[in-house]
Formats: sequence, structure tokens, C-alpha cells
Amino acid sequence: MRETLIPFLRCPRCRAERAFELDPTETGEGEVRAGSLRCEACGHVATITRGVVDLVPDPPEVVRREAAGLERFAETMRADGWDRVRVLNLPNEDLPYWRGQALQFERMLDQIQLRAGQSILDVGSNTCWASSAFAERGLDVVALDIATVEMQGLYTADWWMEENDVHFERVLSPMFEPALASAAFDWVFCCEVLHHNSPDDLPRTFRELHRVLRPGGTLLVLNEGLRFPTNLKPDHGAEVAQYEGNENVYFAHEYLRAARRAGFEVRPLEPAIPFFTGEPLWLTRDATALGSTKIYAQQLLRLSRPGRRFYLWWTILLGPDGNLSMLCRKP
Repeated sequence: MRETLIPFLRCPRCRAERAFELDPTETGEGEVRAGSLRCEACGHVATITRGVVDLVPDPPEVVRREAAGLERFAETMRADGWDRVRVLNLPNEDLPYWRGQALQFERMLDQIQLRAGQSILDVGSNTCWASSAFAERGLDVVALDIATVEMQGLYTADWWMEENDVHFERVLSPMFEPALASAAFDWVFCCEVLHHNSPDDLPRTFRELHRVLRPGGTLLVLNEGLRFPTNLKPDHGAEVAQYEGNENVYFAHEYLRAARRAGFEVRPLEPAIPFFTGEPLWLTRDATALGSTKIYAQQLLRLSRPGRRFYLWWTILLGPDGNLSMLCRKP
């Protein structure tokens, strides 16, 4: 970490903001690699290891289990052939999941204006690919996560910083109670992470992310999976249950309501599906009359702004499948 991180921090014990004093014991590569931060208000000491500031003095059981699960998942990734080179290619991995992430990420960037020198919080940074991408654009980045393990946590940042000659800060803290100062960030970025909140913690997290944003700042929400009336997904998270990742799935209106009640102005974004990306919708020889009518109607809808807006709300509210991306602005 660098001393410039201190104005972004809040003590997890007494909640005093910008009150830490730095005591470095090891420096290297332009930052403090080991040492501690001492809160001048209450005396709490936070350790710094490999540049990561630990601001989770007493993690709740759900956080401990999820962090341990991420360590196990990192082992599974290695067994499946993942390594440093492959991680550093993210989000451009040639898999459907990552192709969707990369496409929607670029589409989101087209909707906003990031400027060098602005600050951004990457919530649930995980492999740290987005933190590096923002740092390459000249932003001051803080990566937030509950795990440090390489490939699934904040220590992965070292790979990106060495490879891309960038720097970004790393803070160990939960998103529902981030040890971060109020009105500290211009942007907050959440990529498929909000669903890791319990129903009680989801609105709490939106309130906290609203708190850490400056007036006029924006929360960027990318690709949250959704539940639908026609697809309730009762087995959501079953495939990864062994990693205890606190997996949840919500209806779109639950995200929208939590964001608005936190004080955000919300604008859903078009998902990266063929209807919105401009990919052609073709009739086939065996198309039924109903199928042909549906494709023709889609072609008409996509040509008008009201039509696209109607299809967007249909997609995120009624499904039967899809993701939610949105811009949430703090007035």
C-alpha cells in the first residue's frame, strides 16, 4: 500500500475516518509491503501483508467460510489448468462466461466517461482483472475483497502489477461493512458480486456503497444473475455449494428497490444478448409461424428506442433468463 490510501480508509473498530498512522517495516516496488496502520482515535492496529491492508479484525462466520471456500476454489482452478498466464488473460478467456463478461464490460464503459485521476472501488475484486483494467486507464483504484489467496483473492494483484506496470491498492474488508471513508470515491464497480449478500445484507451493502461515493458518483453493476417468475432457479449455487460462497439469487426488482431506497438514481443497461448487440436474427427453413412472427417482432422492436426499452424491461423482469447491469448514480 501507499500512504495515499489512508484518506480512503475508516477504522473497522471505532469508524473514525482518515485516522490511521502508517508504520512500515518493509518497502519495495514503490509501496509498503509489510507493516501496520494504527488508528489514532482508538488505537486499533491493522496489519499490512504483501501490500494488502487487513481491515477485518473479527470476520463474521459467513465471511470466514466464504474466504476459506475461495481458497479451496483456487486449488480447483489450478487442478483444472488455470495458472498465472491464463489469469492474466482475463477477461478475454475463450469461454462463454468470460466472453459475456468482456462484452458487457466494454458496453458499460461505452456508457460512462472515466477520467485519469478519478478514484474507483472494485468490490469483490477476486482475480483483480477489473482493478488492473481501471488502473491501466489511469484511475486510482482500490480493490476490496474478503480473501487474499492467489487466483481468487487480493494477492493476485501482484501478478497484474508486475505484468502491466500498474499499481492499485488492496483492502481486506466485507462489502456490507467496508472499512472505507465516506464520500471517498468517484466510482464503485461490482461485477457479479452483489448476489453474495444475504437478503438482509443486500440493502445494507447498497447503503454502504452509496455512503462511500462522492455526490454525483456512480455505482456500476455488471452482470448480476436473476431469478424470474418463469425460472425461479431453486437450485442456484448447487454446483458450487462445497465452496460456501453465500450464493443467492434475486429478482431484478429486489436489486432496483434496494438501490433506490439507498438513495440512488437507477438506470438499467441493455444486456449483451443478440437483440441488443446488433447480431442478425435470421429465419430458418424450419421456423414455425410463431417463431417467424417472434423474430419479425424483435426486428421491429430493436429499431426504436421505446421498443428496445420495452424489451429491456421484459428481459430483466420476466426472463426466463438473463443478467442485470445498471448505472446507479448518487445525486
